[in-house]
Amino acid sequence: MLLGVGVLTRYLEKAMAQARYDLLGPGRFLAELPEAGLKVEASHLEAAREALREALEAWLLTTLRSGLLPPGLEVEEDPRRTRFFALAEEMWRLLREASPPKEAAETPQARLSESPRPKKPPTLEEWLQGLGIQVVRKREEDEEKEKVLTRLALFLGDRYPSLEKLYERLKQSLSTKRQFELSLSEAGQEEIANSTQFCTLLKGYALLTSYHYKSEDRRIRAKASTEGWVQGFLTGEWLERYVAERLKKLLRSKNLPHELALGYQVALPGGEAVELDVLVRVGERTFWFEAKTGEFQAHIAKYAGLRKALGLSQRESFLVLLGMDKARAKELSALYGLTVVSQANFLEAFQEVLEGNAP
Repeated sequence: MLLGVGVLTRYLEKAMAQARYDLLGPGRFLAELPEAGLKVEASHLEAAREALREALEAWLLTTLRSGLLPPGLEVEEDPRRTRFFALAEEMWRLLREASPPKEAAETPQARLSESPRPKKPPTLEEWLQGLGIQVVRKREEDEEKEKVLTRLALFLGDRYPSLEKLYERLKQSLSTKRQFELSLSEAGQEEIANSTQFCTLLKGYALLTSYHYKSEDRRIRAKASTEGWVQGFLTGEWLERYVAERLKKLLRSKNLPHELALGYQVALPGGEAVELDVLVRVGERTFWFEAKTGEFQAHIAKYAGLRKALGLSQRESFLVLLGMDKARAKELSALYGLTVVSQANFLEAFQEVLEGNAP
């Protein structure tokens, strides 16, 4: 069953055109495709549409792998293709009937003439072991918790320019463990909408223990949870998740088989313990991403050394720095032998490397 990418794309577009969307309440949007039995919820319409498309793609892959064609995806039969497979099947039948017994067929000459099977690329863990690096611990999370944290990471990463002020105040609050205030009196409507919606999401999932927005003077008052995992997520882990999710979405869109690992804690050959934020295996190629939301100066030299321990080139090693401008990123890349990028352009840089267009 061979289907062109264009056929699949048209099917997805046609199916998404049949989607239904409903507002269930404040910050609760429902998206569904009754014909496929798919239903998702999200905090806003755009997220609901995106989540529904991802669910549809996963459903379509599962259906195709089972050997079935979903309704509406039937393709016109090619007479030449049908005739070819009929002839091939008949030739195979004749060969089977004319074959000698198995014992006689398995001569040394016959075994030598067999084509060797292509070698399966190593997994990320096997690749690390080949470098003398041992995986000590893998990040494990509850599936539902993963979904929530990923949703928050995508919301913040996609809207970071308008959430930068809020995020900086939030990080300061995490260090002092006190309530913070943010005036939005001079902010535009996009910044106000995104800031209040993000705080509402954080409060809804108890990452903020208190939150109040006074519309009269456009002022936010809030306090972050002191739970360790909350602080870890808000101070940096969210950017790792954002990078990982955007990489997965890009590779899926290009139909590139891949393996991605998030938060591997490893021991280097000399015994030093380090954490690798994101590792991606695409075919025979491995890429490494580190993500920093704050001060990076004390770590960048260590990352340059770690790149060498991983045996990766500069173009395969990315340091994603929050809010980093392109000019300074270029200078840091030249100084430390890493590809320094911001959260806004790391996908573009990665895609250039994948396609062989990187300088």
